[in-house]
Amino acid sequence: MSIGFEQIGKTFAARVTGIDLQRGIGPAEVEIIEDALARQGVLVFEAQRINDDQQQAFIQQFGPPHQAVLKEIASNHPHFYDIGTVDFAGTEISRESVAYQYMMANLLWHTDGAQNQPPIRLTALHARTLPAEPPPTEYADMHAAWAALSPAMQASLEGLMVEHSIFRSREQMGMKLSDFSQETLNARKPVQHPLIRVNKRTGRKSLYLASHASHIIGWPLEKGRALIDELIAHATLPQFVYSHDWALHQLVMWDDSWTMHRATPYTGSQPRYLRWCAVREIEAV
Repeated sequence: MSIGFEQIGKTFAARVTGIDLQRGIGPAEVEIIEDALARQGVLVFEAQRINDDQQQAFIQQFGPPHQAVLKEIASNHPHFYDIGTVDFAGTEISRESVAYQYMMANLLWHTDGAQNQPPIRLTALHARTLPAEPPPTEYADMHAAWAALSPAMQASLEGLMVEHSIFRSREQMGMKLSDFSQETLNARKPVQHPLIRVNKRTGRKSLYLASHASHIIGWPLEKGRALIDELIAHATLPQFVYSHDWALHQLVMWDDSWTMHRATPYTGSQPRYLRWCAVREIEAV
């Protein structure tokens, strides 16, 4: 069976057919997926009954695995994080814990790993346990958002650099520096990225934003934050957003260089557990 892609969002996002991740993939399949990610941004692999080893074998073919070093949400795997209401052992995550506070920031529009240098390039999230009505995850098309800006606005954004910090996103959720381990404070110092990125495969420009985006380099703090807020509001207008409804054993993979995403609220009592992993860029951005 050949690999196929069916677009499911208005401007991006596609469902993948013809791939069984239990059996693994080779270089030819990696190249096909890379090309699809450059053009669709978000890929949905249905009914993938994979374990940690199989998920790791899949993601590491796309680049250097991201090291899961944040002690605040530590898992039992060096490259995975647990996303949801329970951890890898099925233990409920207390709403009073730092881990819960940390994950609440996932409700903000963000780009995985924008607070790193090199940043995260691709993310894969696998649904292991879901409630009867799982909350959707929303994705924003940053290519389309860029293209919809006026030529004058586009010109004004060229060359701007943005400081990104994990502490900026978490402070928006009420966390303080004292909530983080010293190891995290040492490892996650602020970094700088261009506001505009160019896709190496397609040549298309996109905005590069996240809740981690603190301010514009060389601008007054509040002026820069006002611009960032304005651009995030623009980029997440309904015409640029795909809302993904989860099903058990789905694996969703996305290109962090030109998409943003956010979780949506879930307050139910049934457990929700997804396994997160990623690969980083090879070079600084």
